[in-house]
Amino acid sequence: KKTRFLHRASIAEDEKKSEAENVIDYVKSTRKSLKLDLLNLQNQLETLNSISEMPDSVKMRFLFSHLDKDSNRRISASELSEGLRKMNAGMSFQEGLDQAIENIAMYDINVDGTLDFGEFKSFMEKLTNLAGVTSQEVSELILMQVIFSKSGNTSVEKVMLTSQEGQINEKVKKLAEYYSAFNDIGMRELFGHFDSNGDGTLDFKEVSRGLFKIKGSMSEATKLALDVILLTDEDDNRLLDYNEFVRLILHVCALEGDNFDDVANEFIVNMYFEEDADMEDEIELIEAEEFYDAYQKELALYDELGEVESMMDILKYAKMQKLFDLWDTINDEVLSWEELALGLQKYQRSIDDTVILTNNLMEEYDEGKDKTLNKQEFALLLVKIAKEGKNDLHKMIDTLATISLLEENSEDEEKYIKALAYSRVVIDEENNKNVEKNDEIQYSLSFKNFVNENEDEEMWA
Repeated sequence: KKTRFLHRASIAEDEKKSEAENVIDYVKSTRKSLKLDLLNLQNQLETLNSISEMPDSVKMRFLFSHLDKDSNRRISASELSEGLRKMNAGMSFQEGLDQAIENIAMYDINVDGTLDFGEFKSFMEKLTNLAGVTSQEVSELILMQVIFSKSGNTSVEKVMLTSQEGQINEKVKKLAEYYSAFNDIGMRELFGHFDSNGDGTLDFKEVSRGLFKIKGSMSEATKLALDVILLTDEDDNRLLDYNEFVRLILHVCALEGDNFDDVANEFIVNMYFEEDADMEDEIELIEAEEFYDAYQKELALYDELGEVESMMDILKYAKMQKLFDLWDTINDEVLSWEELALGLQKYQRSIDDTVILTNNLMEEYDEGKDKTLNKQEFALLLVKIAKEGKNDLHKMIDTLATISLLEENSEDEEKYIKALAYSRVVIDEENNKNVEKNDEIQYSLSFKNFVNENEDEEMWA
């Protein structure tokens, strides 16, 4: 407290000195400022002497309490970032926050997004070992920098940290969960079970067969494998290393709503007690791999246009996920023709334009030719639309998500689109007769006439 008071008084006197109207006032302020500087130095020396006399355990507690600004017996990323910037005067705000998040996540054993005193001690012991000095010397050095340094977060930066506290805490917890899983012996054993040829990497088949043991269905396993490999294969070499495998399993846990132990146990039980994939499953796996290869070639084409990186970026963007979920009304993880049309109609003035646009988009982006769009295909669609319209991708998604939440299709619009969607199903079931005739059937009834009738959608289809 004395140090803070002296520091504030020194700043106030310096301001008076700079505002002095004559030489006499300037000399007076300079004399006071120098006295305050001398008192501050004397106080620092006394404080250092007091610290050096403390037992190591007390020093550690003293440092912990000094960093724990809100006195809740836990150090958050915001609080640690302040200390790190005091220790490193040249560190930027973002660098301090990123390093704090990383450090807390690595030692946050209970994954609550903060460091309690025991976790903080482990963190300090690691620093001591890295520096090659005693814990006493490290504690004294850090205390001296934290207490006396004039650097740190500004008042504006502190307000920013406070407003984002929840988001920062969630980021720390996710990273802590990853580190915990990465170092888990069970995770390494699970990787060994997936890695059937023992080469230290997993290809599409190995991932699919492993997920088959968890899901019990090859079609579900291959679909999930495609989704998670595209999201976790960071170096885009079509193989997953251990680091990427950890992210894959955590992604599966999030989708399943289970923790890692439950997923791992389910895999082990199924490995020993459930039957292996049969011939039908293997054929399905081969077909899925062929689709995966074709999809990768398609991505390579988009990559030449610089669009894959944007696609991967927005797949991880929360509002893109929200937009997809809003349009995916039956929650089957794909968008049907009907769902896409109903989503697009919220932004179109003409329902006829919506129908034409839906047909064109489904034709261009349905790479799997299954008459639906998965998240990757939907993401590529958004990237291309933003690029062609010269719009900011994230702002466009924000706008679409907001309108989807606020706008509702009229009852007549929904009936008309559902009728057209039903007609497409009927036509498909009749083995796709003459395409031109199909189009004539679909558009022979205008929206204007449709809303004036009372028949149900199946009758109109």
